[in-house]
Amino acid sequence: MADTPDTPPKLETLLSGEARPQNQSLALNYGAAGGESIGIELDARVVPATITALTSLLGQVMSTLPEEEWPNFQVLKTTAMGLAMNAGGELALALELEGGGQLTLGLAKGDLAVLRDEIDEAMRIAGDLRH
Repeated sequence: MADTPDTPPKLETLLSGEARPQNQSLALNYGAAGGESIGIELDARVVPATITALTSLLGQVMSTLPEEEWPNFQVLKTTAMGLAMNAGGELALALELEGGGQLTLGLAKGDLAVLRDEIDEAMRIAGDLRH
């Protein structure tokens, strides 16, 4: 990986995003520390690797923090969800996101029971909140 800048701006809030099919890219606009707005454009080819790198690096940061110091993450809101299966028979949870994006999460067979238990727990909590 190429060197990273020594003092890059700290991006604090994702403000907007735009698909740019004519450029085969996407643009993101962030709010940075100090109130400035910073935009970046990503070639579509680097998006999967960027997502993977961000996820991995976030895991490294989070593993060093006690739970009470975890940041309040921006929430991805779903508008729909369903199951998907690839040609190899592997299951995935497909989430439609507000704004039109989709996030597909592959599920290991052993995780299905855990997912069911987590959903049951979420349903119990949601039921408690209504009363």
